[in-house]
Amino acid sequence: MNMGELEGVKELCRDEYEAYGMYMFLAKNPLVGMKVKRAISEAALDEYKHYVFWRNITGECSSTPSIIKRLLLSLLLPLFGVTVILKFLESMEKNALELYRKISSMRPELKEEVERIIKEEEEHEASFILGLDEGRVKYLGSIMLGISDALIELTGIYSGALGAFANTLSAGLTGLLAGVSAAISMTIASYAQAKHEVGKAPRTAALYTGIAYLLVVLLLALPYFLINVITSAFAAMIAAALLVIAYMSFYSSVLFERKYLREFIEASGLMLGVSILLFMLGNALGQLFGVTASPPLT
Repeated sequence: MNMGELEGVKELCRDEYEAYGMYMFLAKNPLVGMKVKRAISEAALDEYKHYVFWRNITGECSSTPSIIKRLLLSLLLPLFGVTVILKFLESMEKNALELYRKISSMRPELKEEVERIIKEEEEHEASFILGLDEGRVKYLGSIMLGISDALIELTGIYSGALGAFANTLSAGLTGLLAGVSAAISMTIASYAQAKHEVGKAPRTAALYTGIAYLLVVLLLALPYFLINVITSAFAAMIAAALLVIAYMSFYSSVLFERKYLREFIEASGLMLGVSILLFMLGNALGQLFGVTASPPLT
């Protein structure tokens, strides 16, 4: 094993120790259920055994997860849930598996042990998923339904009405009322749809859809109650919508192993395309019927 390969194995050894530390830190988090804690703890012990194996070959190579990484993990857990976080951590180890296989072919005397490690790494994700039953994952379709519909409808309303309001309060109230009304309608539709789906509780599905819808409605309406300039409020609303899309794109890309950038571009392009179309339609209808922006409230 030359110096370059040895350094690569040392990096692998450090990664195993860091993964052990991250899993142990995650297992202590109060947001993680007991059943999942056991699976994470078992995975952590496997990572430690892998570290010891490589340490015996390369020498001392331990490292401790930085405070920043632990803080980031603590912030991401309530945002994305334990399922996505675990899949994300496991996805980071997939490149290491390629190095494992390379070492296995180069060092026949290590092949049996390395292949055992590869098998354990591949079993981690399966054991995590089998032990998880997160509502936000089980009812992801209901959540996505609420978020997607709210994004398209609200950005469309604010885009189409951009030339019809001079003050942000009127625009904000219009979007808020329309959004709440649509949220109720979508909640009922989600309930009816879930009644025909196996393994889903209609009330729970409706609750997830309604809450997701209302959260997006409130987030997109908020700039209109905080900013007095209609164009600035609209720009802030679009930024908030893109932030929601970025969040959901990361969620789905990790959960379903898709390309994040592609997910984000597709969803953003659809939302912005609808916004531009409805803005043009709103202007055209305004000119056709002689509707002009109302004067600002004094």
